[in-house]
Amino acid sequence: MKVEIFDDKEALEPMFVGEFPQLPRVGEYLSIDREGYFKYYRVVEIWHRIGSEDVIFQSCVRVELED
Repeated sequence: MKVEIFDDKEALEPMFVGEFPQLPRVGEYLSIDREGYFKYYRVVEIWHRIGSEDVIFQSCVRVELED
């Protein structure tokens, strides 16, 4: 499942897009390799938006850095 990851509530573009076997839940943590070491992000919000023609709804999550 493709999920767009946002780190700012006002962002128009995702920080990155990730592939997940299932949608992360609020409260779960994501560890992301950033510049040679892992940063830990907590999922704080989930929503779905209308995507392109071939994807009716796109999953999106907002995360906060917990480093």
